[in-house]
Formats: sequence, C-alpha cells, structure tokens
Amino acid sequence: MPFMDMAKDGSLSAVIDDHRVHLIKPTGDSVSIDLQGSDAIQPVITGVIVKGGNVYVLGNYEAFSGMRIYSWDGKVGEIRVGSFADCIMRSPDGSHMCHLVTLSPTEQLLTCDGLKTKLESTDYAINAISDTGVVVLRRKLAGEALVTKNGKKLLTLNTPSVIPHDDKLLVSENNTLKILALKGEVLASREKAGFGLTTLLRWTLIPTKRYIFRYEPFGDTHVFTWNLTEVKVLPGFPYFANENFVVTAKGETIRCYSLNDFHEVFNVKVPGDSIGYIRLSDDGKVMLVSGETGNFWLYAEG
Repeated sequence: MPFMDMAKDGSLSAVIDDHRVHLIKPTGDSVSIDLQGSDAIQPVITGVIVKGGNVYVLGNYEAFSGMRIYSWDGKVGEIRVGSFADCIMRSPDGSHMCHLVTLSPTEQLLTCDGLKTKLESTDYAINAISDTGVVVLRRKLAGEALVTKNGKKLLTLNTPSVIPHDDKLLVSENNTLKILALKGEVLASREKAGFGLTTLLRWTLIPTKRYIFRYEPFGDTHVFTWNLTEVKVLPGFPYFANENFVVTAKGETIRCYSLNDFHEVFNVKVPGDSIGYIRLSDDGKVMLVSGETGNFWLYAEG
C-alpha cells in the first residue's frame, strides 16, 4: 500500500518509499530520511501521519514495534508499543490521532490521544476518526463495528461499514444508508445507497459538514445533503473531500470542485497508470497524489 499523508493546510507532506520517509513542502523543497537507521533489518511500515509539524511513522522495527517521529531536521523521538504495529490514523482536522497494536494472540490495544482501550480480539482495524474524537473500528471476521469516544465503548453495530462524522455515524446495512446518532437513533435513511471498502481500503462514501459523497458502483459520485436528498452527480470516484472541495477522478482526469457552487476549480491528468490516494489542502492550492502501488506526485498552485 502507498503510505502518505499531508497536513490539512498543505504545509508539509510525507510519503514512504521503501524504507525511507520523504518530507516535502509546497515549494518543492524536500528531505529524505532512512527509517532503517542503524538497524540490520528493514522495518515493515504500517502507516504514516502528519500532525503538528511532525511525521509519525508506525511500523515494526528491528528492536521494537511502534512509532518513530521525525521533523524537518530529522528524528525527534520514538514511542514503543505492543508486539506488532497494526495501523495509525488521524481525524480530518488533525486534532485526534489513534494507533492500533497487537499485544498478544488474543488482544489488541487502541490508543487515541493517550487514552488506551483494550480489545479482546486481534481482528480489529480502524475505519475512521471524526473531528470530535469518535472512533469506529471494524471487526473483519465478525462483520461488526465498534464505536468509541474518549476511551469509552458506545455502540456495537452488526455491519463493518460504519464511518463517523462529528457526532454522527454513517452506516451501510443491506445496501441501505443510515445516519445514526451516537446512541443509535436513526436520523435519516435511504435505500439502495449502501457503501463499503474498495481496493486499498478506500471508502466509497465520504462525509463532510455540508454534503455526503457516495460512489455508485461502476458509475459516478452522487452528492447528498444530510437529510439524504440527492442534489448533484459528479463524474467518477470520490477520492477526497474537505469542507471546501471534493476531488473525483474518471478515466485519465482528476477534477476538483468547489463546494460553494460545484464549479470545477481545476483538473489535471492522472500522472501515472493508476490512482491510490489523494489529499488536498483546505485552500485547494496543494494536492498530493499516489499511484496504487507507489510513486507520488505533489501539485502546488503556481
């Protein structure tokens, strides 16, 4: 998987290439740091996060599993956790960060902003974290989702397809899209509008404050309001959305649209043979793109 992240203001991007982390500024300035360091064994990286001007690289290193932390000037620290590092994720605004590690053959540990939650299983993965600190974990084998906040378990849902946004949950069950409050109350629903994960663990639905973007299989991106009224159709798959823009791609073209009136802000040709992930800064002036198996491109407004 191509591991990458970008600060929401676009000021710093980080990508993993083999056993090196590359830090890039919108000016094109970059530094490259060897993650292996003096280790004899190459690390197995499981994720990278940009937060507070630092880059957190979660992985399984020669002597420990955990995070090595880097700034522009080099390594600034490390955090040792568990026996195997599973995954790391942050909220869209960067205010919350969680990582998941395996402790033993029967236990995992979720750590969010310093709060630890022990899980009596080893098949959990992080779906997403909201800007209010709601965390959703999916159980891959059990077909369930666990909702937590501030270290407390709130709900268990009988579907793994659950995404949080602020203090609401978007749930896909039997191809029906539901919006739930944290106590489980159904606020809205729409049939034949389910969502799930594609290759590279990309969700086919992205929620933002104003709109919900859902990909219709083999079709395009349908735009819903939070009462699940459809208001627009955009071409292709939704790769990224923030509070100001949505980025879709279809064929050989990546397109960015303003959420004020859905006019096309810019478009660029897909830089490689495929698209893995896309990140866009809040102001729409910096965009980071990966291929499905590697290679990264950074675009900045000239």
